[in-house]
Amino acid sequence: MSATPGTATRDALWQLDIGEPVLAVNALPDKVVIGGSEGAVVVADTSGHEQRRLVLDDFLLAMAANPDGTRLAVGGAQRLMIFDLTDGSVIADLPHQWCSCLAWATKSGGLAANDGRSVRVYAADGRPHWTSAPLQSTVAGLAWMRADGRRLAAAAYQGVTIFEPDSDRTVARLPAPGAIAGIAISPNGRWVVGGSQDATLHGWNVRDGSDFQMSGFPKLVSQLAFESSGRWMCCDGGDTVVCWDFSGSGPTGREGLLAEGHRDDVTAVVWVPTTASAPILVSGDAAGGIALWRLGPSTRPGGRIRPFWTTATGDPVGAISADGERIFSGHRSGAARCFTSQPHAQTVNQPQADEAASNERCHGT
Repeated sequence: MSATPGTATRDALWQLDIGEPVLAVNALPDKVVIGGSEGAVVVADTSGHEQRRLVLDDFLLAMAANPDGTRLAVGGAQRLMIFDLTDGSVIADLPHQWCSCLAWATKSGGLAANDGRSVRVYAADGRPHWTSAPLQSTVAGLAWMRADGRRLAAAAYQGVTIFEPDSDRTVARLPAPGAIAGIAISPNGRWVVGGSQDATLHGWNVRDGSDFQMSGFPKLVSQLAFESSGRWMCCDGGDTVVCWDFSGSGPTGREGLLAEGHRDDVTAVVWVPTTASAPILVSGDAAGGIALWRLGPSTRPGGRIRPFWTTATGDPVGAISADGERIFSGHRSGAARCFTSQPHAQTVNQPQADEAASNERCHGT
């Protein structure tokens, strides 16, 4: 562990330097896994003590631990590796092209990974199970539709394709203009949402096939996540996090809830796992700011909220993960930092956005 003099990291519980920019962080019950841009993967305990280093021997593009924390998949420009996190051994080392999307199925334990334009599904031990036909472009997002691992959504140019790997079927094609960047699926599998190349969100109601768009973003949207109840989905929107209400009939006709307080573009978002009625969102930005937001039962679409806690590290955030007690952030300098997810500090006062930006709301159509 090390501390960096002169930076506002006094709120951090600990800091660990992995020696290269951090692109991925996975929080697990008894450990945290930190992935660097050059392929270094560091496993540390929740106190910040390094336990072991794993080597991808490739540029790191994606990293994902399975639900029980015993397996780790790491994707690179030319390979996919699966590690046993209990001892650090290599379970599988597979040739893959631009493996930037990974998704574990909660119940079946299967791993979905893109191989360029195709999607492959593997068993937990690395045995190949299924391969899709090539999509229109390199896959830009992967997510299982539900925990049972029966259906899988893949985003690419001109929309999202839903597969059923066990029966080797294409269940649905959800069309969209342009390219999709990133994908999020509601916990009940009803809603599929992707960031679009034209600075909008494009979404679909899988049950009836209807689609919708959310517009008003200043640039491409690529960070999307649903909270565990499925009511709120957040996404990046320049220096603002936008939260959409998917309760009832969904977001159509509703304005976004604006979470304002960042000083630079939002680069990472994650929900803190919780069973409470007031979900907590964590976001990081390109200036190194980290903010916590609480969405209470009375929170409504079309409003604005401020963070209840912030810190300014001065070190651009590349990744964020959280468990029920801690937040782990990865930074461009190679530092990984740990904070409590329920700090008692007061909100840091930050200047409001300029009036023109404040008056421009994102909205669903």
